Amino acid sequence: MATKRRKRTGRSSKAGNEKLIAAIITVLLAIFGFAYNGVNSGFGKKRAKTSNSKKNTASRSTNTNYSNSTPIQNPTILKGYQAIKVSDGDTINVQKVENGKFTGEIIKIRMFGIDAPEKSQDYGSESKQALEKMVNGKTLEIEEKNRDRYGRTVAVVYADGKNVNEEMVKNGNAWWYQEYDKNDARMQAYQENAKKNKLGLFGKRGYVEPWNYRREKKAAATGRTKSK
Repeated sequence: MATKRRKRTGRSSKAGNEKLIAAIITVLLAIFGFAYNGVNSGFGKKRAKTSNSKKNTASRSTNTNYSNSTPIQNPTILKGYQAIKVSDGDTINVQKVENGKFTGEIIKIRMFGIDAPEKSQDYGSESKQALEKMVNGKTLEIEEKNRDRYGRTVAVVYADGKNVNEEMVKNGNAWWYQEYDKNDARMQAYQENAKKNKLGLFGKRGYVEPWNYRREKKAAATGRTKSK
C-alpha cells in the first residue's frame, strides 16, 4: 500500500511541475507581447512625428521675402520721415525728423509690391540710384502693411505725396512683385507699359527677374557645396 501511495505522489508532483512550467510560459509570452506592442507603438509615433516634421520643413522651404509676415496691429501712415540709407532699389532705412533733427528708431523698409534687381545683378546699381533720387532729402510718409521674416516693415513709401513704389515700376526701375501684390491692375499696367516702351531695365537684353536670379544663385551655391 505504501508503494502505491508513493507512485501517486510522484504523478501529482509531475503534474504540478507541468502546470508551473505552463504558467511561466504564459507569463513570458504576455511580457513579450506587451514589450513588442510598446516598441511598435513608439516606432509608429516616431514615424508620424518624422513625417509631420518633413511636411513642416517642406512648407517652410517654400517661404520667400514676404512669407512668415506678421500683420501690423492698427497700421497707420507714419509721417515726417527721411531716408538715411538706400540699400537697393526696394529697401531703405528711414528715421523721423523733428525740428530739423533725426530722432527715434531707425525703420528698415522693404517696399511693398515691387522687387528691384539685386545689387550684384545687371541694372542693380541703376535701380538703387533711381530710388535714391526719388527719396533723398524728401519728406516721406510710410504706409505700413506688415513685417517680414527679417523684421523689416513692408510698406508703401510716399515722397512729397508721390507713391514711390508705383513710380519705380512705372519707370522700369523695379518689377511689379505680382506674387505678393496680386490683382493690382494699376501696377500691372505700369509694368506692361514699361516693357512696351523699353524703359529702365527693360531696355536691356536678357534681363532676369530678381526672384529667378536669387533662385538660380542659390541653386548654384548649393551645387558647389555638394561637389566639395
